[in-house]
Amino acid sequence: MRAYLAPTETFVHNQIAGLRRYRGVVVAHHRRPQTEVPLRDGVIAGEALPPRAAALERAAYRAARVALPFGVELLARQLRERDARLLHFHYLTDARFLLQLVRRTRLPAVASAYGYDVTLVPRRLHGLGARYVRPVFGVLDAVLAMSEDMREDLIDLGCPPGKVEVHYHGSPTGRFALPGRRYDGDHVPVVLCCARLEPIKGQDFALEALRRVERRGHAFRVVLVGDGSTRPHLERMVLEYGWQDRVTFAGHVPHAGDELVHHLHRADVFVHPSLTTRGVKEGIPGTIVEAMASGLPVVATRHGGIPAVIASGREGVLVEERDVEGLSRALEGLLADPAARARMGRAGAARAATELDLGARTAALERIYDRFA
Repeated sequence: MRAYLAPTETFVHNQIAGLRRYRGVVVAHHRRPQTEVPLRDGVIAGEALPPRAAALERAAYRAARVALPFGVELLARQLRERDARLLHFHYLTDARFLLQLVRRTRLPAVASAYGYDVTLVPRRLHGLGARYVRPVFGVLDAVLAMSEDMREDLIDLGCPPGKVEVHYHGSPTGRFALPGRRYDGDHVPVVLCCARLEPIKGQDFALEALRRVERRGHAFRVVLVGDGSTRPHLERMVLEYGWQDRVTFAGHVPHAGDELVHHLHRADVFVHPSLTTRGVKEGIPGTIVEAMASGLPVVATRHGGIPAVIASGREGVLVEERDVEGLSRALEGLLADPAARARMGRAGAARAATELDLGARTAALERIYDRFA
């Protein structure tokens, strides 16, 4: 990977740590200062190079976002010494950044696409981003798409259809499970949203929809987990609505800690109204699968890969993007009906524990490895 490891990229760490028949070794160009996951087995070029070479690497990255040959060679040498059998890049952008690693090691290689690298990067600089990404398709043996929707986007971008494999990486669902969850009771129900506070996540639509629910006489509380650029706007909405005692901004919560699990276990409904922003789409938001695993019914949008894990009416309710009234009615229906929350929440927990669990998906990933390693 290019950089190890953003706090929002725990799904990458899970894939490495979840391997059973293979052992994952991380090679990265540099380390992110805010990472929350220690590197247990691997090498980072910027830390292993002599000081002068490391300084040149940093300067080249800052100036032109390139990796210099001696940094790539150091990583290639580490892989040869460890008898690596296959490269797995995370994000198409990281595969492109370290494409010389494939040529220097002559190893088979696959790359996982996750969303922004398929829809955002190709649109940059009037299409130059697409020209930047496309060379990976001729070098990689397979590109892993999270959903059929992403598969189509990859083909449109220029990836040969025969190289695209639909593979969802999975989530450690057992960590979030709450087998004894109660769906009734006399408490005020809690609506939870866990996501970066960014336009693509649509928290403002959720608040606007809940404002309509309030006007129809329903009580609820809201917890927003995450931080980002839209927080000031969301705080202004809360002030305008007079919801200072109704909405909690929990801020960024480390994925590895207990606090995230506690938020999921204390909630009653999970909302994630993702929306396409300037052509950019998400893959499958991991927090949706974690909410399902905890037994929460999910209200979300028909966006990106979300319909691949939520069947509307079974594990939750899906509405069209930006449909505030539809979102409002879906939330109102679940807030007012504990039986519906129980039915959808239990269906979601069952699906997460079987089809979407990290263990099952890792076994599928290793079968992909087997074909190339």
